[in-house]
Amino acid sequence: MKKGWIGLAVVIMAVGCSKKDTIDPGTWNSYRNPVDQTDIQDPAVFTENGAFYMFSTGSSEESVIPMMVSSDLTTWEMAINIFTDETMPDFISGVLPQSPEIAQVGGKYLIYYSMYKTASDSGIGVAVADLITGPYEDMGKVIHGSDYGITGVVSPSFFIADDKPYLVFGNFGGIFIAELSSDGLSLAGAPVKVASELFDAPCIKEHDGSFYLFASINTTSGGADCQCQQVVGRADAVTGPYFDKYSQPMTSDGYEVLIKNSTKFVGPGHGSVFDIAPGNTWILYNAYDLSDVSKGRTLMLDRIEWLDGWPSVRGSISSFCADAPALN
Repeated sequence: MKKGWIGLAVVIMAVGCSKKDTIDPGTWNSYRNPVDQTDIQDPAVFTENGAFYMFSTGSSEESVIPMMVSSDLTTWEMAINIFTDETMPDFISGVLPQSPEIAQVGGKYLIYYSMYKTASDSGIGVAVADLITGPYEDMGKVIHGSDYGITGVVSPSFFIADDKPYLVFGNFGGIFIAELSSDGLSLAGAPVKVASELFDAPCIKEHDGSFYLFASINTTSGGADCQCQQVVGRADAVTGPYFDKYSQPMTSDGYEVLIKNSTKFVGPGHGSVFDIAPGNTWILYNAYDLSDVSKGRTLMLDRIEWLDGWPSVRGSISSFCADAPALN
């Protein structure tokens, strides 16, 4: 997921969603979910030079892995599409790339993308650029499920631990983590299973010496009936084992709920977890807005608090209105 944090002073403001609650000195600043009303799925975020770059699954053949840009995480503008007809990946024929991840390795920007025809015919590829805005050159396959006899090899997420790059991935075929080569373009070892077939769309975040595996459970489809939830487990090492609060391993379906359904938003899933300063942690994810599910899975933003060594979102539900990330 996120490769660092923006070195900015973060102002924590004791404000709510009503101006009468403003405390001086300070500036009232809040936002409402969704932070983008369009159908944005599987967000991945990178921070650089005071800007946030988000890559996601496109909603059409004309918008395959779009990149959007924001200065505050709450307003987003379309920038580019990563692939054109001429540069479209094709190591699995007949499907379009989806569920991207963005990383920086050795001065290069890497877009990891998913290719999914069936659970057994699925894999992850990578494209490379000198600038985050591209152009990106497709380098082809990083892993296909048949390489290791595993299924659902999609939804990649990048992480660095002990100066080694890792890729964690999975879609209801088990969650796996694998060490990458130093340039990030291939695997350096066989994938290790860190969570059961219950889980989808993983990402890893380190906090205070522990590692946290965020993932989704239940399908992300279904509109108003979607039962997807955002969950998490914790480990002492990046390769696990990951446990819930009661020492049930994620390989045996253990987890803690981070965000569940509410009367306003349902199906919170596929999160991107990152810091904007040390310990100031946020999650971007997709969910259905019950006021208009025809919009698809809209883009959501929530602050993660760290309580007794565990990540928590207030009320374990998506916020309707909350204090905005204030960046000076």
